[in-house]
Amino acid sequence: MPLTAQQINDLKASIQGYAFPAVYFDFHNNIQVNAGNMPALEAVILGMLLSPQAQQTEYGLANVIYWGNANAGYQMYRVNQFRNRVTNAQLEEFQGLVGNGNIPTLQDIARIGMPQFSGISFVSKIIMFLDPTHYCVLDLLLSRLGGVQGGKALHNLVVNTQVRVTVNNSNAYYNWCQECQDISNQYYAGRYRVVDVERGFFNLIQNGQLEYAQQIYNAA
Repeated sequence: MPLTAQQINDLKASIQGYAFPAVYFDFHNNIQVNAGNMPALEAVILGMLLSPQAQQTEYGLANVIYWGNANAGYQMYRVNQFRNRVTNAQLEEFQGLVGNGNIPTLQDIARIGMPQFSGISFVSKIIMFLDPTHYCVLDLLLSRLGGVQGGKALHNLVVNTQVRVTVNNSNAYYNWCQECQDISNQYYAGRYRVVDVERGFFNLIQNGQLEYAQQIYNAA
């Protein structure tokens, strides 16, 4: 069953109404900065992630954690856990993965063993910041879309306390990205990036509309 006109409009409204804090931390001046909107935040963090300077790379990865925990009380604790434990060798390995415009796989990044980047929730955030046009986030909240049986990507996820980086879950992640692309192409003339569609679903779930989000996801 294709989406109804109402579902198309409601998902569009949720995409456009996404309002997760567009914040990052300026470690040089020790202050939080509001980038104003997500495209601006994406540009700032991408610049850090792709920097040839290890310190900037560290700041970029720390800001993936900072942004991802923007609504959590343990935000800076997680950031500091990363910064205190990440090694120069790990930062160099990450720089090697993203050099020359390469987009590493979930498993490429997980193999480095960086603190706070063991599960798909945060590894996928790195990939999203590297290329939000083609990739999105898959975290515990979004995994709830797959709470029923069916033929969609997220129905195949195996979730415990986190979404582990396994072959099965990696396949589900990349298929989920493709599903978001397909939704944009089929219902919105390709107007929205993969990450925008994902954020529309995230916004619905966060606003207490999980069942409706599942209905749209399963029908799309």
